[in-house]
Amino acid sequence: MDRNEKINEYLKLYGFSELTEVQEKVLNEALKGKNLVVQSVTGTGKTHSFLFPIFLSIDKDNKDLQVVISSPTRELARQIYGMAKPLAELEGIDTRLYVGGDDINKTISRLERSGNPQIAIGTPGRLKQLSIDLGLLNIYKVNTFIIDEADMTMDQGFIPLIDNMLDTVKDDTNIEVYSATIPESIQPFLKKYLSNPVFIEINKKDLTPLNITHLFVKTKYRDKVGIIKNIMGAINPYLSIIYCNTKDAVIELYNGLKDDKRVTYLYGDMEPSKRKRIMKDIRALKYTYIVSTDLTSRGLDIPGISHIINYELPKDAEFYVHRTGRTGRMFSDGMSISLYDLDDDSYLDKLEEKGLKTEYVEIKDGQIVESKIRNARSRMDFYKSKINQEAEKSLRHKRTISKEVKPNYKKNFNKKVQEEKKKLILQKLKNQKKK
Repeated sequence: MDRNEKINEYLKLYGFSELTEVQEKVLNEALKGKNLVVQSVTGTGKTHSFLFPIFLSIDKDNKDLQVVISSPTRELARQIYGMAKPLAELEGIDTRLYVGGDDINKTISRLERSGNPQIAIGTPGRLKQLSIDLGLLNIYKVNTFIIDEADMTMDQGFIPLIDNMLDTVKDDTNIEVYSATIPESIQPFLKKYLSNPVFIEINKKDLTPLNITHLFVKTKYRDKVGIIKNIMGAINPYLSIIYCNTKDAVIELYNGLKDDKRVTYLYGDMEPSKRKRIMKDIRALKYTYIVSTDLTSRGLDIPGISHIINYELPKDAEFYVHRTGRTGRMFSDGMSISLYDLDDDSYLDKLEEKGLKTEYVEIKDGQIVESKIRNARSRMDFYKSKINQEAEKSLRHKRTISKEVKPNYKKNFNKKVQEEKKKLILQKLKNQKKK
């Protein structure tokens, strides 16, 4: 069977009709044995882009370790393992999962009894423990080392563990780095280990996939839990994630929603067995709403997410991308609904400057309707520069009448400028409304 026939067999195995852009580009370079740095937005098929060439090129007769795939969280590692399993069964490749929380004694016993797998998928901590600390996993023999979600790996402080492992691999080991963003802070690591890498960038200019509707609801400093309940009453999701920035916010919001049996919650340092059970229940569709921290925002593929709700906007616009990228995956439609208030105006400006199409709405009588709030703000923006000029010109003219400079003049003058601007804005809006 030639390469194209094999690829078609793989696609059919997963119910795909054709390769995505990132899969096609990675496949061509990976099969040439190139080091890769792949930057692609969430939901474009990054995981299959490295799995397909692995199984196309692996040496079935070599029963030792050939490929290591590192992922920063247990859930992500389990997800990759689950996606690799059909290919492993099809090709007869020994593929194993190594993550924290699993019985380490059973893992050690199996490695000692039956040797290394051909492909090892796991978290940096467990992979490093088995290879460097215990000397059981033969990472020094691998031909391919893949680092998935590299920016998250760095954020969580796992790069030193990856560093330890890569120090032991062969000089000709192919290293592939995959991530939604490639931060400047990871550049020294890339330069150290990747010789002449091929850079592949997909949809770098697009803030998010185009098939996501982005709605924003102004809270007006009202009870945010109540607003979330109103939103839940106005939508009918298949599955929805409600994002919070901290564990405390997750618990607070969940406590406000827990009477609704459709709601569960997740956060990073939850007990592993409990987190595993909740993830299993989520995939079995026992819940409709997941209140979560950013644990679920990076690469974790929970099938069928139709709605993302931001109880709190993430601190950085890039994280907004990761969160909302959980929906609208692989060409399906999705919706993001975010709470915001006056303090978030500059944040919204940044999103819009990046090309995000925003819609401002409110919840009335159980329905999502267009809001006039942001539109009013847009009219303010229209007059902003003119008002600044008029306000300062008016007050500076008054300043020239009196030559006496009073104490705290600059502070008082700036305060008066702001007051004058408010008056002009209100007058402009009144005139606009009459028109």
